[in-house]
Amino acid sequence: MSRTLIIASQKGGVGKTTTALNLSYTLSRLGHRVLLVDSDPQGGIAIASNLRRKTSRGLVHLIRGEAAPEDVITPTRDGGLSVLGSGVEEPGDTALLEDSARDGRLEAVIREHASGYDYVFLDTPAGVGGIVEALMGVSDGVILMMRCRTLLLKTLPIFLKLIRHVRGTRNPRLRLEGALVTMWHNGDPVEKEILGELTASVPEALFFRTVIPYDPRFERASIRGIPVILLPGGTDAGKPYLELAMELKEREMLRNVEIEADDHAEGIF
Repeated sequence: MSRTLIIASQKGGVGKTTTALNLSYTLSRLGHRVLLVDSDPQGGIAIASNLRRKTSRGLVHLIRGEAAPEDVITPTRDGGLSVLGSGVEEPGDTALLEDSARDGRLEAVIREHASGYDYVFLDTPAGVGGIVEALMGVSDGVILMMRCRTLLLKTLPIFLKLIRHVRGTRNPRLRLEGALVTMWHNGDPVEKEILGELTASVPEALFFRTVIPYDPRFERASIRGIPVILLPGGTDAGKPYLELAMELKEREMLRNVEIEADDHAEGIF
């Protein structure tokens, strides 16, 4: 069954695009069919994946009806991961994305093209605007990106309220899949203090055990337009995303076991 997950944060500069690309690629290497969609008008995925070498068209062209899926959804060489860029090139394209979020076209396009994949990851603009809310309306879960910064801690309740609002008004299946701490400086006492405040303010289970450390190799991989594990010497930097992928699968399996639990099972289950 396909799962659509939105990767989001109320603040920019927290590694959303890096996580979207590296987690998508890792799951594809584990044998899953994955679609990565860039819904951010800034088009970070096209840069991080070198997508523009193949096509500059993308999501906005699907919304306009100007392109077929096979013209804008680009598979990687091994075929496990496919990427749909934003296609934003002009100011009017950004306005189109925002308008389509309000009138339902954005949700309809995502629903239409999500079938056939095991996972669909949606990279989003920062904040709690209309595009993010619309994509929550079509998603199964939210991966909330977090850096250990004081301002983020103070603005976190706004984002959590948006998740509750969407779940209560338009998408009851939406859940917080987990909060992911990124760009972690293990030796920074201030970050450790803020992380302690964060984990004390919400149930511990809402946080992924996996933490993504700060590593300059992520920036070098972005410059080359590849997942970090494909960078020469990038294997160690990519390991946290393998851990995250496995933890995501673990959470899914445990939820499914809870749903399927049967006190009256007998014989071979």
